[in-house]
Amino acid sequence: MARETPVGMIGLGLMGSALSARLIDAGVGVIGFDIDAAKNDGLRASGAEFAAFAADVAAHCRTIVIAVYDAGQVKGLLPDLANAAVPPLVICTTTCAPGEIAVIAEFASRSRFALIEAPISGTSAEVRAGTATALVAGDADVIDAAEPTLDILCPQRINVGAIGNASRTKLAINLILQNNRAALAEGIAFAESLGLDGATFLATARQSAAYSKAMDSKGRKMLARDFSPQSHIAQTLKDTELILREARRHGLPLPLTSVQAELLRAAVALQGPESDSAAVIEAIRAGRGRDEGHS
Repeated sequence: MARETPVGMIGLGLMGSALSARLIDAGVGVIGFDIDAAKNDGLRASGAEFAAFAADVAAHCRTIVIAVYDAGQVKGLLPDLANAAVPPLVICTTTCAPGEIAVIAEFASRSRFALIEAPISGTSAEVRAGTATALVAGDADVIDAAEPTLDILCPQRINVGAIGNASRTKLAINLILQNNRAALAEGIAFAESLGLDGATFLATARQSAAYSKAMDSKGRKMLARDFSPQSHIAQTLKDTELILREARRHGLPLPLTSVQAELLRAAVALQGPESDSAAVIEAIRAGRGRDEGHS
């Protein structure tokens, strides 16, 4: 991809904005679009362009990155991508269910535009810093064609095989990550209830056998009740519900994740859907989640 060729960015939330910033810093032009016009302001301030419609992005960009909320929104973009005069190469970072990304990939194949699956494991801050990991799936030749863009977007990435495997891997990783985060929240709340200083406890836990990266990314936010978003808790809940739905399809009970989903629903009610995922600790502090219905 020539540096002067603009990359399309559809979805300008936390993740899309972080990905756009990486492209802009690398000297790559960005044409962005979001259904929420207010999100264009940040892109405009960076000197990038924005489009009035997704079809305009498809008309002007050979490579398009999708960073929207869910698979339903991805599916809504497919006609615009299919109608582009020059079939684009599409990098889908949205976390979808495996069956949903398979339907999207089948449509792409029929419509003759190239698609790779590249959900990202990490917060928007980690994406911005280049320390997040993309899980890449699709045809090898398409991944090779996307490599110059992927090198900028996410220097750390793992090829996990065929379309669908990235979604499967991302959901399984998210299951572990989300339960680690909930365990951290419960541990901090427990330590505080015992009269321990939270910051001292966190520093000790980070040097213990219980260490997880959630302590680095969310521990201080939990202690400070700083829920300014690096990742939205509503998105975390959306992914948790995808995980539980897939587990039910395969007849697998997920007791820890089911409880965690109850805590997330309670935290959304307490702190709002736009809060950071660290806000799960407020459900524990408030004693919520115990009487909620099971998934």
